[in-house]
Amino acid sequence: MYDIIKCSAEASSFGFSNFFNFESVKNKIVIVENLEAAANYKNKKVLIVLNDYAFDEGAIRIIAEKKQVCFLIDLGRLIRSHGISRAVAFSKIRNFLRLCVKYGAYYSFASFADTPSKIRTSDELQNLILLFDLNPGQAKFALKMVSHYLP
Repeated sequence: MYDIIKCSAEASSFGFSNFFNFESVKNKIVIVENLEAAANYKNKKVLIVLNDYAFDEGAIRIIAEKKQVCFLIDLGRLIRSHGISRAVAFSKIRNFLRLCVKYGAYYSFASFADTPSKIRTSDELQNLILLFDLNPGQAKFALKMVSHYLP
């Protein structure tokens, strides 16, 4: 299992195979506003971080057909949020992941922890992923998916 972080730490002490430093892999990660903008990258092998997980079934279907793009969900942003904004974000991501599973789009998760104290173990991330109505097998697979897109 893999994670992308913004600090340095030993991966094995947190239950991961490897950590990727965000600064060294940021050229393979594209941050876009919404799914319409993500559709422009449908033929490129990149990780896409969405700022808004709005419901757009057509764009996910187009992206999933090409099997190139992997959506990277920033769990750190979710962990740092509070109250209603966290609940709304969970709901949007849950609906987004249902569409990804339905159409076969690739997705993965990363914590983007900026200090070693904010790094979550692989078990903690898997349990957090289960809150999105994914099963344990899907959660493990999603945490391994990052390695296919990063050097």
